[in-house]
Amino acid sequence: MADSPRMRPHLASRPGRARRAAALLSALAAGALAAAAPLRADEPIVVTSCPGQQRIAVTFRLDCSHVRDPAARAQCRPFIENQACKVFPAYRRITGIDLEKACPEITYTVYDKDQWPHPQGGEGGQAGRCSAELLSQFSVLIDSAVGPYDVHELLHIYQSQIGSLPYSHILFGPSQLEARREIGDRYGYEAGFARLKKEVFDPNLEQQFARMKPELRCPMAEVNEEARLYISDPKAVYAYYRELEIGWQKDQAQREARFNRMFAKVSEGRAKKFLLEHGCAPW
Repeated sequence: MADSPRMRPHLASRPGRARRAAALLSALAAGALAAAAPLRADEPIVVTSCPGQQRIAVTFRLDCSHVRDPAARAQCRPFIENQACKVFPAYRRITGIDLEKACPEITYTVYDKDQWPHPQGGEGGQAGRCSAELLSQFSVLIDSAVGPYDVHELLHIYQSQIGSLPYSHILFGPSQLEARREIGDRYGYEAGFARLKKEVFDPNLEQQFARMKPELRCPMAEVNEEARLYISDPKAVYAYYRELEIGWQKDQAQREARFNRMFAKVSEGRAKKFLLEHGCAPW
């Protein structure tokens, strides 16, 4: 509250004790107002602890200053708390990756659509090494039983630790579904699982492969196989990350071979036939 001339006490003629008392009261009042003041719109929200954890492995920070709607802004704290306390540990269990070694802090920045600093028409999200940018509609405005959350960009950050990829979204279908299940979004999990089954067992699948450019067939076969194995046994997704060799190959065929060795191992050899028949070279 501003200190107006009408409210300001006139202290010029007061004795020293009264002047000191008035100054003390003024300082106390200012401190109380500062303590009660809400977080400013341009201040980041920082999460360093979760229920039952006094200190979490990674600090999560959210810049919500580019979101204008008050109702959307009210979901900023629930969103970043879900990232820190639900999604992050879910992916840690799924992947087995100790992400804090590479990312002691992860920063999210959320934007309204008209504030988005990247070309329009993209996916509405981008991940950096230890950071992510998202449109509000894909983050704080997500409606679920557990509140707003993101399983997509955080998975990109986790996968930055597993080496070069044959396809930027490999393992995403099963990983995101399992993360939804882990955090308790039952509806999101069941709806996504039904979509995944529909895609994998699409009667037109072979025609889709026939129309693909040859260089796209193996990565798409891998995506299909990862989903098949997950549908048969959801625990397979945990094995993907533990059986995958870490490697930074530049050659696409070597990247594909690395993942195919993992699929063959997790499936006990069953994946090999489908992969070889749908564009993957022998490994």
